[in-house]
Formats: sequence, C-alpha cells, structure tokens
Amino acid sequence: MRRLLLPAGILFYLVVAVSSGAEVGSLSVFMTSQRFAGAKLQRRFPNHLFVPVVINNHRTGLMVDTGAPFTLIDKNSVNTLGLKVEKTNAQVGGVFGVGAERYGSSKLNAITMGNCTLLNVPVAVSDQSDINYFRGLSHLAGLFGAHEMHRFGVVIDCARQMLYINPRGANSGASQQLASFLAGRGFIRVPLRVNSHSHFEIDGAVNGHPAGFIVDTGSGTTLLTKLAAINYGVSPAPLRLQAEAPDGQVEYLNSGVVKMLSIGGFEIPNAEVTLGNVYKGVLSGGNDIGLLGEEYLTWNFGVIDIGGMSLYLRHPDKR
Repeated sequence: MRRLLLPAGILFYLVVAVSSGAEVGSLSVFMTSQRFAGAKLQRRFPNHLFVPVVINNHRTGLMVDTGAPFTLIDKNSVNTLGLKVEKTNAQVGGVFGVGAERYGSSKLNAITMGNCTLLNVPVAVSDQSDINYFRGLSHLAGLFGAHEMHRFGVVIDCARQMLYINPRGANSGASQQLASFLAGRGFIRVPLRVNSHSHFEIDGAVNGHPAGFIVDTGSGTTLLTKLAAINYGVSPAPLRLQAEAPDGQVEYLNSGVVKMLSIGGFEIPNAEVTLGNVYKGVLSGGNDIGLLGEEYLTWNFGVIDIGGMSLYLRHPDKR
C-alpha cells in the first residue's frame, strides 16, 4: 500500500543501516535447498523495495507491496507493455481514502523475476505515476501485490533485500522448516492473518493497548491512525511532510514516539512513527491502528513468509 511522502519545504531521507553482526546470508542457501527461486531486490527513496522484472518481454520493475491486495500496473505503462484493459466499477483507493478513478483490469502474459517466470498473471490498472515521482531512478511499472505473493508462497527478506518464490505454490512443509531455521537464529515468529480487506494483519500493542497492524512493505515508515495513537498516549509533534491523498487532496502528517511498540511478542522501545488519518476502509475495525512499515521490518531483519502466514523479527544486537 504505497504511501509517497512529498517534501514540504525540506527533503526527508530515511537511511536504513543493517548491522553486519546480524548475518543471515545463509537464508539464501536454505531457500535454495527448499527449491525456491530467488530475485534480488533493490531499495529506492522513500524506502521502498522493488524487484527488477521482465514483463511481456519489456524490462522494468515492480514495487514489492504486501499492502496491495493485488498486483497493480500503472496506466502509463499499459501501452509499453501491450496490455488490453477492461473497465470496472471498483473505486481506486489507498491508505488515505478512495477517489473518483476506477480500476481497470488486464492480464500479463509473463512476469520474470530472478530465475522464475510467472504466467498469465491477472492485474488491476490505475494511475500509479507517483511511484516514478523522482526522475533519474529506475522506472517502475507498478506494484507486486499480495494475491501473487500468496499464490506462489513468497518469502521476503527485508534486510538482505531478497524475494523468494515457490513455483509450485505455498508449501506447509517448507514453511515449517523455515520456522525452525529462523527460530534457531533468534527470530521471533508473529502470526499473520488476512483481514476483511485482503490485507496481511498482525496483533500487537501500542503502549500496552492492544492494536492490530497491516504488514506493509509499500509504506516506507510505520503509520498510525492519529486519533487512536493520541488516545494510546502518543503525543503528536510537527512534521514538515505531507502525503498525497485521492483526487489531488493532501494529508498533513505528524510524528510521534511510542514508548513501547509491540509486534506480537516482539518489542520495540521508543519507536518513532508517523501519524495521519488512515482511511477506515483500509483497516478491518476493532483495535486496528495502522501500518507496520518498511523501516522496522528492515531494522529488525524482517522475514515475511506469505505461504506460512508468518512474520519473523530479530533485534539487531541479537546473536
């Protein structure tokens, strides 16, 4: 669920540092032994992961977005990719609401990423031009979403920037072995579930208050619903940033500090977060409070096993 932060007087650069002491490079060897195909990811401003791909014989890239329920192609790439698009009545929406635009639908003959090719992939089509807002960066054709991730049992290594695909689909045996592999290296498992809006969701807490989060690699930073966060003891502070909302609207953001952010049984003290008015249609209700973003997934060596519906986290100083 991409959330492009636009500078408002200043530029905000998120620097991601990975400690060399927390080496999990052997994960690639393990995934190969489980017959997963691998694709190297790249990172770009504002802290988004993308995978170089070949779509219908055209080289391009897709943002890896666990917050997107389906794979989505930017309408500006339709002609380049040679797609035929059918109209739908579904409104285009995002983290800050829905707009007047309607999704189109199409199908990709083939997507090749790394050493794996996916055939006959259904996609939605809408205006995603903001993912190419910063010129000079590799062109992205759209978002690689949750539907295909689940279908092919994808595993995302956020810190080491690798995406693993099981061409045979999700495999419970492989996920069980991955769980044992990561547990032996100090990782804490957090169960995932699919909420009513087809988003991957986890349970946690904000300053001791139960809270649900969407696991969202498409969000560069962790975003909490402003009013709920304030009720949970998070004080908003000015943040000279704004985000793009539907139909040209602007969402003004605040910063805040959560004294204890809990992700399942994994705790992050003094967690810096972004605060905004998260669209209620994104969350499934109850205690849902926002998005767990890419910064804490990376800093805590997040491994997301979509096939096994699990998130694994480990503190940087864990040995």
